[in-house]
Amino acid sequence: MTDNLGPLRQAMSDLSEHGGSADLYERSLRKSRQSQRRATLATGVAAAAVVLALGGAVAFAASHRLDLPATPAAAPSSAGPGKPDCPSIETLGDLVELPQDWSFASAGVQCAETWAAADVLRPAGGNVRYLFHFTTDTGWRYYEQGTEWDCRELGLTRPAPFCTS
Repeated sequence: MTDNLGPLRQAMSDLSEHGGSADLYERSLRKSRQSQRRATLATGVAAAAVVLALGGAVAFAASHRLDLPATPAAAPSSAGPGKPDCPSIETLGDLVELPQDWSFASAGVQCAETWAAADVLRPAGGNVRYLFHFTTDTGWRYYEQGTEWDCRELGLTRPAPFCTS
């Protein structure tokens, strides 16, 4: 079998002489610039998204930050500035959430100056007291739990029933 490709080659040669050359260089430059613009835009959008995500996370964390103490304050009393009334067990109960089966003893609250302590009953037994402190700007707040405290460390000038000295 013989291939007679001569006339086909001649026709193709004639077409190439009249058709001119394809200008691929300008089109490749245009596509390159377009790709650069898209990459720059995508990078900018990604950077803005990261900044917004971090800012949102920081704002969320700041609004849900746990400050010490994290318990609500009881309303300041009307006994005068720096001289609060001794709070009730109900008032102190609003300031803390006791573990299940724990409760404040009915013996009442012991107060000294700006400090108050209440005995806590718990199923395991043993003496536990919750100590509360009063400040004029926040009112009564939970301070800590324990059995006894040093009056001097609390700044008390007189002995208190919940202090060692």
